[in-house]
Amino acid sequence: MTAHPFLLEAADLPSPWSGRFYDQIGSTSDEALAKVQAGEIDAPTLFLTDEQTAGRGRGRSAGSWTSTAGNLAVSFAHFPTAPVRDWPVLSYVAGLVLARALEEDCGFPASQIRLKWPNDVFVAGGKVAGLLLETATAPSGQQALVLGMGLNIEAAPTLDRSDYVARDLRALGYGGSARGLVVKLIHRWAEAVHRFDLTSSAGHQHIFRDWQAQALYLNEEISVRLDQETRIEGQFIGLDETTGALKLRMKNGELRSVMAGDVMLAETS
Repeated sequence: MTAHPFLLEAADLPSPWSGRFYDQIGSTSDEALAKVQAGEIDAPTLFLTDEQTAGRGRGRSAGSWTSTAGNLAVSFAHFPTAPVRDWPVLSYVAGLVLARALEEDCGFPASQIRLKWPNDVFVAGGKVAGLLLETATAPSGQQALVLGMGLNIEAAPTLDRSDYVARDLRALGYGGSARGLVVKLIHRWAEAVHRFDLTSSAGHQHIFRDWQAQALYLNEEISVRLDQETRIEGQFIGLDETTGALKLRMKNGELRSVMAGDVMLAETS
């Protein structure tokens, strides 16, 4: 744990966050979850690595989530004071944080930045980032939230799916400092979770509205894989403003809400 990816130091991190840095690790999220469960951390801590060899994502394409040096592979562990029932909303908050960083810190036009439900970020039609929200319980009984975040800065992996490709920020035209971008992104997330803890559940509607405004496939016909055997199709008409569920208008006119699944464009005949 002697590495300092992106040359980050403790002074770069916002208070009260601390950091654990690695040359190479299987999964930053697995490491964060294990440290919480072992009672080794009790304050906001990020886990950052140069290379990740066995990360995990969601959806049918989420097998091994590797990340090479130069790309961002980080997991944030903290102990929100907001009610646990509200924590899933932070997945949408994280998407918005990334979208804002891509626009304001990287200079990509907002019109090129899209959020794919529930946890991917696209620029110019290609996936540049993925998110994974998990929870863990410390020996004291205190619950922690762990956000895994991967961002393709220097290189893009080959994805095991045919409906879209991965892109990296360099190929898309970002010529700025990777270190500067990572530091700003860390500060953005720390600020966002602090603000979230101060917001009541009633204030989450604007989060879902802001996320929906940048949604990929909005008003298009999509296919949602619910599990290995079940797939449904319908028009993606937006998010439920109370839960963040994906809302589908089925071909028979029925409205259906989906809380989890893998989304892709419906095949056209």
